Amino acid sequence: MILGAIYWLEKHRIVNLILVCVYAAFLLLAHDIFVDLSVMIMNTLSLAIYERVVAGAIALLGMLLVGTVVRVVRNEQLELRFAGFFGATLFLLVAHFFVLTEMNIEFIHAIMYGVLGLLLFPLVGRFGGAVVLGLPLMLLDEWYQYVILFPHYVMHFELNDIVLDLLGASLLISGIGMLGAKSSLKHQPIYMRLEVWFLATASFATAALMYSCFLVPYSIDSCENTWLVLNKLPELREFWYVHPTIGSTFHILKPMEGFLLIVGLSIACLGMDF
Repeated sequence: MILGAIYWLEKHRIVNLILVCVYAAFLLLAHDIFVDLSVMIMNTLSLAIYERVVAGAIALLGMLLVGTVVRVVRNEQLELRFAGFFGATLFLLVAHFFVLTEMNIEFIHAIMYGVLGLLLFPLVGRFGGAVVLGLPLMLLDEWYQYVILFPHYVMHFELNDIVLDLLGASLLISGIGMLGAKSSLKHQPIYMRLEVWFLATASFATAALMYSCFLVPYSIDSCENTWLVLNKLPELREFWYVHPTIGSTFHILKPMEGFLLIVGLSIACLGMDF
């Protein structure tokens, strides 16, 4: 069913593009609504119960995914080329859950950007490209939350969430690869691939912005021309951070840690197209 929808969208690229644009707008504009809904449910159930319920839902989804993979293996439909990507991504998602996740509900990022990856795949025609070309929206989404929606609550640019977005997209994209989806533009030369140009340009631009002090890691690094401080919290010496409001313990990626991890994951995802 999923593969059928992908092949249909591949033949109707205008419809595909419209769906991508509508879904991107939904991800940005509906965020406030979902946050309010999440807070309402949390206040109704209590934080502890809410976290357990969400953790249970995540575990159930994980078991369904694993069960689907097992059925595929039994039917001898598995594309081994993608098994490593799927397994590694699943492992990293589990690691993210225990190390980088502030609240369990944030794992909805993985689902939402996994769906974006599925929508981008027939448009882009490559597996890794579908993951990496979701990055502009991932970055814009976090900037929108950090600067526009919750400037007095969100104290750091959520690089943790962008890592989660990438992992969610990678999981579903490698999943359809295992199911037998084909890359229509796999053999396009590397220098002609939009995702490669985007990643290289974004990396260079980030380095230039940080060098010029337009973008700085912490408030203490600010200059007269600083536009964005990535982390308003003091630089933490301890690995773990305890959230002052909800009491959760997690690691906040330092700006350089986050950027290197994001670039590394993106490059790894591009390996799905070789």
